[in-house]
Amino acid sequence: MKTEMHVEKWNQAVMDGRPEAWDALVAEQVVDRTGGLERVGRSSFKERVAAVRAVFSDVTVRADDVVVTGDQIAWRWTLEGTQVAPFGGIAATNARVAMRGVNFQRLEGGRVMEHWSLVDVAGAMAQLKALAPK
Repeated sequence: MKTEMHVEKWNQAVMDGRPEAWDALVAEQVVDRTGGLERVGRSSFKERVAAVRAVFSDVTVRADDVVVTGDQIAWRWTLEGTQVAPFGGIAATNARVAMRGVNFQRLEGGRVMEHWSLVDVAGAMAQLKALAPK
């Protein structure tokens, strides 16, 4: 799979929220090192996307930059959505917020074998605090 297509399919899987999409994108024994933890298997992706979509409605995701080196991909992304449930101790604001992050991945046979993600949660929370009713 071409790397640009991989990034598009990844972002679409987040927007669609369909758990089965991860079966085609990540290897069964994928190593996910997001958030300082190391987890093996697809469940971490399915759980994380479900959690994001439970808090944010009408989610959109775009790739801001993509860098490819051999079997490795890195991209900056922006996720936007409307906060409809509590997030980080902040009650639902029903406001649109942008969350930014970076993904690093190593692919084998077109599927992700290793994944690292850094997410600017503090930036999203700062936006929500500014929008929250006083």
